[in-house]
Order: sequence, then structure tokens, then C-alpha cells
Amino acid sequence: MMIEWSDSYSVHNAHIDTQHKKLFDLAKQAYIMLNHQVTPDEIRTILAEFCNYIKEHFNDEEQYMEKIGYPDIVNHKKIHNELTKSLVMLIKNVKNVNDMKEKLHIIAKKWLLEHILKEDMKIERFRRSMLTGQNPEITEGEIELATEVYYYGCACSGKLHDVPLDIHRRIEKGEKFRCKTCKQDIKCVKVQKIL
Repeated sequence: MMIEWSDSYSVHNAHIDTQHKKLFDLAKQAYIMLNHQVTPDEIRTILAEFCNYIKEHFNDEEQYMEKIGYPDIVNHKKIHNELTKSLVMLIKNVKNVNDMKEKLHIIAKKWLLEHILKEDMKIERFRRSMLTGQNPEITEGEIELATEVYYYGCACSGKLHDVPLDIHRRIEKGEKFRCKTCKQDIKCVKVQKIL
């Protein structure tokens, strides 16, 4: 299950929103690769596209934060630097195609998309507060994010479902979710800590 772009993720800057949509598209491509046969070159192409696009996006986003006077810009830049360094380290330490696919998935979904959903939404709350004259609160936890990736299996051979935290919790409480392909209940087979 992949997080889809929604207008609720908008920071109300057309250029930044367009870049975020592109990152969602790249993340979707990475997710598709996770469950399909792909060559190392196909994965390297997506990784290179991520690397190049991230640098451009982070630079543009930092300029936008400066323009609107975002008060937490120093911390946000630090997060950008950490994400960039982590991406480089992940790429350097790739062992095989499956390892490469898994790392691409972590980069795409858990770092970039959750960065947009968590950190970039703080920028939007600040921008909104400036328009309404309210005191902006830049706080953690409005959108709860997992520190783990939850993989569920079904009757499909070799298929894994990447389940978001809210669905994982609902399954833990007894709710049933089925694979759209085989129509069987999915069951947790692997929990992976995020780096």
C-alpha cells in the first residue's frame, strides 16, 4: 500500500507542490519495483533520479522557507542534510538487487514521503498562521509516523504488502484486510526497523 498524493499535503506554493508530487511519483515507482523483477540498472536509474531531484527540491524548499521567514529553518536544513547523507550512505552500502530494492523503498516511503507529511506540513502550518495572525505552533506528532515498516503476506507467491501504521494497528485489534489479488486475509510476516 502506497501513500498517494493528496491536496491536503499542499504547502500552497505551486513550485514546491509540483516537486512534492514528483517525489510521490518516484516513490510509487520505487514501490512497484519492490514487488517486481527489475534489473540493477533500473533501480540505479530511480536512485540517481531521486538523488538529483532531492538536491534540487531541498534547495528550492530552503529558499521558500527563507522567503516566508520560517522560524525553524535551521533545524529543517539540518534534516535535509541528514536525509541527503543517509541517501548517499545507503547507495554506497548496497549488496545485491533485493537489498537495493529494499533500500530504495526505505528512501522513498519512509524518509521522503514522511518528511513531506511531517516536516513540510510544519512549514504550511506556519504559513497559514501568518495569514490568520495566530501564533504558529511547530509541534511533533500531528501525523503519527511509524518507526517500523510492516510487511504482510498473503496466498500470492512471493508477494509482500507494505502496510501503513494505522492499518497495522487496526489488524492488531482484530480487523481483517484481504489481498485484492488472492482475496485471502493478510498476516504480518516481517517488521523492519527504520534506520
